[in-house]
Amino acid sequence: MVIFGLIASVALLLAFALLNTGVWTVDTPWYQLLNFLGAGFLALSAYHPFNAGVFWTELIWSLIGLYGFIKIYVKRGRKNAASATKSGAGHHAEQVEK
Repeated sequence: MVIFGLIASVALLLAFALLNTGVWTVDTPWYQLLNFLGAGFLALSAYHPFNAGVFWTELIWSLIGLYGFIKIYVKRGRKNAASATKSGAGHHAEQVEK
C-alpha cells in the first residue's frame, strides 16, 4: 500500500504545482486525470489499515476529479458538434446558391 501513497503524492503535487504555476488550468484534462488517479491511490492506501477520514475524503476527491475529466470531454464534444453543424450548414448554403 505504500507504493499507492507514493504514486498518489507525486500525482497530486505535480497537478497542484502545474495548476498554480499557470502551466495548466482546471480545463486541462491531465490536471483532472492526475487528481482522479492521485486521490484514488490515496484512498487505496488509506484502506488498509483503514483510516476513515482519509479514505472518504480521497474517494470523494477522486470522484470530483473524474467528474471534471468527463465534463471537459463532454464540453469538447459539444463544441465539435456545433462547429460541424455550422460548417455543414455553410456548405449546404453554398450549394443552394449555385
